[in-house]
Amino acid sequence: MNYPIKSGRILLRPMTVSDAPRVYAYRRQPTVARFQGWTPETVTEVEDHAINMQAWGNDIAGRCIQLVIEQQEDPASGVMGDMAFSLDTETKAQAELGIAFDPAFQKQGFAHEAVTGLVSALFDQLKLHRIHVSIDPANRASRMLFERVGFRLEGHLRKSVYFKGAWCDDIVMAVLGEEWGE
Repeated sequence: MNYPIKSGRILLRPMTVSDAPRVYAYRRQPTVARFQGWTPETVTEVEDHAINMQAWGNDIAGRCIQLVIEQQEDPASGVMGDMAFSLDTETKAQAELGIAFDPAFQKQGFAHEAVTGLVSALFDQLKLHRIHVSIDPANRASRMLFERVGFRLEGHLRKSVYFKGAWCDDIVMAVLGEEWGE
Protein backbone atom coordinates (compact mmCIF):
# COMPACT_ATOMS: atom_id res chain seq x y z
CA MET A 1 0.00 0.00 0.00
CA ASN A 2 1.08 3.54 -0.66
CA TYR A 3 0.80 5.91 2.31
CA PRO A 4 -0.41 8.38 3.30
CA ILE A 5 -3.91 7.86 1.93
CA LYS A 6 -5.58 11.24 1.50
CA SER A 7 -9.35 11.70 1.38
CA GLY A 8 -11.17 14.99 1.82
CA ARG A 9 -9.81 16.64 4.96
CA ILE A 10 -8.06 13.59 6.37
CA LEU A 11 -5.08 11.36 5.81
CA LEU A 12 -4.47 7.80 6.90
CA ARG A 13 -1.00 6.46 7.67
CA PRO A 14 0.39 3.43 9.48
CA MET A 15 0.32 3.70 13.25
CA THR A 16 3.72 4.33 14.85
CA VAL A 17 5.06 3.95 18.38
CA SER A 18 4.68 7.71 18.94
CA ASP A 19 0.91 7.39 18.28
CA ALA A 20 0.46 4.83 21.06
CA PRO A 21 -0.49 7.14 23.97
CA ARG A 22 -3.18 8.88 21.92
CA VAL A 23 -4.60 5.65 20.43
CA TYR A 24 -4.64 4.06 23.89
CA ALA A 25 -6.44 7.08 25.40
CA TYR A 26 -9.45 7.15 23.07
CA ARG A 27 -9.73 3.37 22.67
CA ARG A 28 -10.05 3.05 26.48
CA GLN A 29 -13.02 5.44 26.63
CA PRO A 30 -16.18 3.43 27.43
CA THR A 31 -18.19 4.83 24.50
CA VAL A 32 -15.44 3.75 22.09
CA ALA A 33 -14.44 0.46 23.76
CA ARG A 34 -18.05 -0.76 23.87
CA PHE A 35 -18.02 -1.88 20.23
CA GLN A 36 -14.31 -2.53 19.71
CA GLY A 37 -12.71 -5.95 19.49
CA TRP A 38 -9.37 -4.39 20.44
CA THR A 39 -9.32 -2.42 23.67
CA PRO A 40 -5.63 -2.22 24.59
CA GLU A 41 -4.76 -2.85 28.23
CA THR A 42 -1.59 -0.71 28.16
CA VAL A 43 0.20 1.86 26.03
CA THR A 44 2.93 -0.77 25.59
CA GLU A 45 0.41 -3.08 23.90
CA VAL A 46 -0.27 -0.38 21.29
CA GLU A 47 3.47 0.28 20.88
CA ASP A 48 4.11 -3.44 20.37
CA HIS A 49 1.46 -3.60 17.64
CA ALA A 50 3.10 -0.65 15.84
CA ILE A 51 6.51 -2.34 16.08
CA ASN A 52 5.09 -5.63 14.76
CA MET A 53 3.50 -3.85 11.79
CA GLN A 54 6.89 -2.41 10.81
CA ALA A 55 8.45 -5.87 11.01
CA TRP A 56 5.76 -7.39 8.77
CA GLY A 57 6.65 -5.13 5.85
CA ASN A 58 4.59 -6.25 2.84
CA ASP A 59 3.67 -9.60 4.43
CA ILE A 60 0.24 -8.36 5.52
CA ALA A 61 -2.22 -11.18 4.68
CA GLY A 62 -4.07 -12.23 7.82
CA ARG A 63 -2.57 -9.42 9.87
CA CYS A 64 -4.35 -6.43 11.38
CA ILE A 65 -2.95 -3.29 9.77
CA GLN A 66 -3.75 -0.26 11.93
CA LEU A 67 -3.85 3.15 10.25
CA VAL A 68 -4.25 6.37 12.21
CA ILE A 69 -6.43 9.22 10.98
CA GLU A 70 -5.23 12.83 11.07
CA GLN A 71 -6.39 16.12 9.59
CA GLN A 72 -4.42 17.01 6.44
CA GLU A 73 -4.43 20.74 7.17
CA ASP A 74 -3.57 20.37 10.86
CA PRO A 75 -1.60 17.18 11.57
CA ALA A 76 -0.35 18.78 14.81
CA SER A 77 -3.90 18.43 16.18
CA GLY A 78 -3.05 14.75 16.57
CA VAL A 79 -4.63 11.41 15.88
CA MET A 80 -8.44 11.59 15.64
CA GLY A 81 -9.08 7.88 15.26
CA ASP A 82 -7.92 4.78 13.48
CA MET A 83 -8.97 2.24 10.91
CA ALA A 84 -7.79 -1.32 10.58
CA PHE A 85 -7.92 -3.76 7.72
CA SER A 86 -7.07 -7.42 7.47
CA LEU A 87 -6.67 -9.35 4.21
CA ASP A 88 -7.89 -12.93 4.05
CA THR A 89 -4.99 -15.36 3.96
CA GLU A 90 -6.32 -17.69 1.27
CA THR A 91 -7.09 -15.49 -1.74
CA LYS A 92 -5.81 -12.11 -0.53
CA ALA A 93 -8.80 -10.72 -2.46
CA GLN A 94 -11.02 -9.82 0.48
CA ALA A 95 -10.56 -7.62 3.52
CA GLU A 96 -12.36 -6.84 6.75
CA LEU A 97 -12.40 -3.25 8.04
CA GLY A 98 -12.77 -1.71 11.45
CA ILE A 99 -12.90 1.88 12.66
CA ALA A 100 -12.60 3.73 15.98
CA PHE A 101 -12.85 7.48 16.57
CA ASP A 102 -12.14 9.73 19.52
CA PRO A 103 -15.59 11.06 20.56
CA ALA A 104 -14.25 14.63 20.20
CA PHE A 105 -14.01 14.07 16.43
CA GLN A 106 -17.22 12.13 15.85
CA LYS A 107 -20.22 13.47 13.90
CA GLN A 108 -18.09 15.82 11.77
CA GLY A 109 -17.81 13.75 8.58
CA PHE A 110 -14.24 12.60 9.24
CA ALA A 111 -15.24 8.92 9.49
CA HIS A 112 -17.01 9.06 6.11
CA GLU A 113 -13.87 10.53 4.52
CA ALA A 114 -11.64 7.93 6.19
CA VAL A 115 -13.76 4.95 5.12
CA THR A 116 -14.12 6.28 1.57
CA GLY A 117 -10.37 6.86 1.33
CA LEU A 118 -9.33 3.48 2.67
CA VAL A 119 -11.89 1.51 0.67
CA SER A 120 -10.85 3.31 -2.53
CA ALA A 121 -7.17 2.63 -1.82
CA LEU A 122 -7.78 -1.05 -1.08
CA PHE A 123 -9.73 -1.55 -4.30
CA ASP A 124 -7.35 0.57 -6.42
CA GLN A 125 -4.00 -0.55 -5.01
CA LEU A 126 -4.64 -4.14 -3.90
CA LYS A 127 -7.31 -4.93 -6.52
CA LEU A 128 -9.57 -6.52 -3.92
CA HIS A 129 -12.77 -8.33 -4.84
CA ARG A 130 -14.76 -7.61 -1.65
CA ILE A 131 -14.51 -5.59 1.57
CA HIS A 132 -16.73 -6.31 4.56
CA VAL A 133 -17.44 -5.12 8.08
CA SER A 134 -18.86 -6.86 11.13
CA ILE A 135 -21.07 -4.57 13.23
CA ASP A 136 -22.90 -4.94 16.54
CA PRO A 137 -26.58 -4.23 15.76
CA ALA A 138 -26.62 -1.75 18.67
CA ASN A 139 -23.96 0.34 16.89
CA ARG A 140 -26.39 2.32 14.73
CA ALA A 141 -23.84 5.05 13.94
CA SER A 142 -21.43 2.56 12.40
CA ARG A 143 -24.16 0.84 10.41
CA MET A 144 -25.41 4.18 9.04
CA LEU A 145 -21.84 5.23 8.18
CA PHE A 146 -21.19 2.12 6.09
CA GLU A 147 -24.60 2.37 4.42
CA ARG A 148 -23.84 5.98 3.39
CA VAL A 149 -20.49 4.92 1.98
CA GLY A 150 -22.10 2.20 -0.16
CA PHE A 151 -21.87 -1.04 1.82
CA ARG A 152 -24.88 -3.36 1.58
CA LEU A 153 -26.41 -5.48 4.30
CA GLU A 154 -25.52 -9.13 3.70
CA GLY A 155 -26.95 -10.62 6.85
CA HIS A 156 -27.95 -10.40 10.47
CA LEU A 157 -26.44 -13.37 12.26
CA ARG A 158 -28.11 -14.25 15.54
CA LYS A 159 -25.86 -14.82 18.56
CA SER A 160 -22.97 -15.72 16.26
CA VAL A 161 -20.11 -13.84 17.97
CA TYR A 162 -18.81 -14.46 21.48
CA PHE A 163 -17.85 -10.92 22.48
CA LYS A 164 -16.85 -9.63 25.91
CA GLY A 165 -18.32 -12.60 27.73
CA ALA A 166 -21.64 -12.99 25.90
CA TRP A 167 -23.07 -14.35 22.66
CA CYS A 168 -24.02 -11.39 20.46
CA ASP A 169 -25.75 -10.77 17.16
CA ASP A 170 -23.63 -9.61 14.25
CA ILE A 171 -24.48 -7.57 11.18
CA VAL A 172 -22.34 -8.21 8.10
CA MET A 173 -22.14 -5.51 5.43
CA ALA A 174 -19.98 -5.51 2.32
CA VAL A 175 -19.16 -3.81 -0.95
CA LEU A 176 -17.74 -5.46 -4.07
CA GLY A 177 -14.99 -3.93 -6.16
CA GLU A 178 -17.23 -4.00 -9.23
CA GLU A 179 -19.90 -1.90 -7.50
CA TRP A 180 -17.61 0.55 -5.68
CA GLY A 181 -18.10 4.07 -6.97
CA GLU A 182 -21.41 3.35 -8.71
